[in-house]
Amino acid sequence: MSMLIEKFKKDKSNTYKLYFDDDTVISLYDDVIVEYNLLVNREMDLKRFDEITNYNTFLDGYYKSIKYINKRLRSEKEIEVFLKKLNIKNNDIKKIIKMLYKDGYLNNENYVKAYINDKYNLSNDGPNKIIKELVNLGYDINDFSEYLFSLNWSEKLNKIVDKKIKITHNLSNTMLKNKLLNDLIKLGYEKDDIISILDMKQLGDDTDILKKEYIKIKNKYSKKYKNEELDYKINKYLYSKGFNIDDIKMVMYENKI
Repeated sequence: MSMLIEKFKKDKSNTYKLYFDDDTVISLYDDVIVEYNLLVNREMDLKRFDEITNYNTFLDGYYKSIKYINKRLRSEKEIEVFLKKLNIKNNDIKKIIKMLYKDGYLNNENYVKAYINDKYNLSNDGPNKIIKELVNLGYDINDFSEYLFSLNWSEKLNKIVDKKIKITHNLSNTMLKNKLLNDLIKLGYEKDDIISILDMKQLGDDTDILKKEYIKIKNKYSKKYKNEELDYKINKYLYSKGFNIDDIKMVMYENKI
């Protein structure tokens, strides 16, 4: 059984619709039309039809991968996942990835450097978190550790600590340090580096912070609670912020005189 292409009609971008004599309509990339000389050789059997449409599916995966990469640089693993979602066959995925490397769309060194630079300049993420993310993307730590640690992470960490101290006003110094330590470890910084920087910081006086918090919370809670219940709620709140219980009692006593 053979099929005959009756006409071509320009479709979107670099594709054409092909209309066959049996009412079949398909869309092919112009590369496929040229590759199989379809403008001249318009007749085909089912075997050739399958070969052509399979090649078109392959090219579709390739071109869509390029568009995907053009939005931002991608890793090989990201492309592989992307192509699987398009239902591209495993064999074709390998070929497409090989072509993308050959044509310069995939480049491990460029991708890793761009990834690290974006994280360094546009986020608070530290080196340990970045290492984990890049390893999950299929990269070997030995391929990027030298560049990663050539950046000034100490300076970045210092700026983050300063900013967090500046915007946090309601915690005792001890709790503030503990919070910063936990938050920054989660962001991927080394515990010893964080402690070293925190030890150099001049934090506000706990008593001044406690007094401000006491006044703020008393004004808030006094609208709802009275007498002993009010004292209990204030005590509980201030203690949860890391203030010493004796200091809390002293501030409460002084403000009742």
